[in-house]
Amino acid sequence: MDDYYEDSPVELVRQFSIQGAEILDIKGVINVIYKDIQELQEELYLSEDNTFELLMHFNWNREETLQKYFNDQEALLKYLQQHGIYNNHEKITYNNHQGKCGVCFCDGNLIQLGCTHRFCESCVEQTIKQRFSKDKFLIVKCLQNSCKYRLPFSMIKKYSNLQEFENLLSRRFVDSSRNLAYCTGVNCDKILKLTCKSIKEVTCICDNKFCFNCKEDLHPPCPCDLVQKWLKEIKQDEANIKWILINTKQCPFCKRQVERSEGCNFMVCKPPGGCSQSFCYVCQQPWEPDHKDHFKCNKYVPQNVYQEIDQEFIQRYNFYYEKFLNSSAAKEKAMKRIIQIRNTYNKLIFEYYQITYVDFQFLEEIMKELVQSRVVLKWSYCIGYYLSNENQRSAELFEHYQEQFEHACELLAISLIKLFDEIDKQNEQQQIDKPIDVRQKEFINLKEKIQNASLVCIRMRQNLERAISQGDIIM
Repeated sequence: MDDYYEDSPVELVRQFSIQGAEILDIKGVINVIYKDIQELQEELYLSEDNTFELLMHFNWNREETLQKYFNDQEALLKYLQQHGIYNNHEKITYNNHQGKCGVCFCDGNLIQLGCTHRFCESCVEQTIKQRFSKDKFLIVKCLQNSCKYRLPFSMIKKYSNLQEFENLLSRRFVDSSRNLAYCTGVNCDKILKLTCKSIKEVTCICDNKFCFNCKEDLHPPCPCDLVQKWLKEIKQDEANIKWILINTKQCPFCKRQVERSEGCNFMVCKPPGGCSQSFCYVCQQPWEPDHKDHFKCNKYVPQNVYQEIDQEFIQRYNFYYEKFLNSSAAKEKAMKRIIQIRNTYNKLIFEYYQITYVDFQFLEEIMKELVQSRVVLKWSYCIGYYLSNENQRSAELFEHYQEQFEHACELLAISLIKLFDEIDKQNEQQQIDKPIDVRQKEFINLKEKIQNASLVCIRMRQNLERAISQGDIIM
């Protein structure tokens, strides 16, 4: 019963190369880093620690490091030495000195750094863990105030958790590389190395697709620049709304936000823009007739924190942002379903309906289509947010195509859920209450509905994408 289909040898190949990208793990990236350090060390005749610092200073760019070094070696090393980047680490000794620690002032064995400042091992270790594990910095300076000396990476590695060290080192290296990117998939730590520069869309072995150009989740039909603008807008708008809520209060008369820089609770909504009425800054109620003291008010008035704060802006932003988040969550659920299909549902379908793998292999492919559609729908809300209202026909066309596509997505999701629910139900019952011919007929009906819903969803998605790519929808 377990051999309902065989593993394809193609799956093994995909771990190494998918769509012009090589798949690496963190250990693979660490090996690349150490190889670069070793080769650079041999060319520059520097210590391993200083080679590491030099390479990190030039953002892990090996070619730029060599070019800058050989252009004017003396001037470069002098500059790096002045800024604590290039150091003499030969003076470092471990626990060979007795004395008082410069941080905790305890007597005992001390570590002498390359700058000759001495500290106990406990203080050095705690400082490294604080800067490295909590603050996520690869650079740890001397514990002495105003000293520019940097602790060598070999010491940082010695006193930090090896896994955390390699994870952070890998992250910094990958983030600075144009040819490397972490997979954006949920709980995936794979790293993709681009082998073909013309490729923008890559697929990891976890089946997650993302844009290598901007290192974000795949975002058709949105261009990369609009994606970056939208993500920046999310952070900025959240910060703006938070600032408004913390630093301003709403006039109870004209609903305008009023800021108090200092002073008492007596506020006047001043023109221009204001209504000239007075109110209390604490309870946001009219000043007269209840308020007598300009500095005291203990009246609590419950209210909606977003109450009429630039309603048009907030409502528009929240509408598209909520849709964006919901589609993103739906995409992640669909991704998890693909894993469930492989690990659980394929076998359950085979056992309950007694059909061949050929008869139900459509399920994973259609689920992948749903994932792709969820991605397109998700980023269509970004386009909707920035869509120009000046061209009414364009806006109406976009809303028409988006509404049809959104509806088709939901119908496809519902048709798939019906099949999964039926399988789960039978699996929980642990007994078969229908003859095989009835079960197979039910499966064929469900399969037909899913396939029809998928075709509609594909057509609606293509209609939206085509209208955007052909310029019918103006952004």
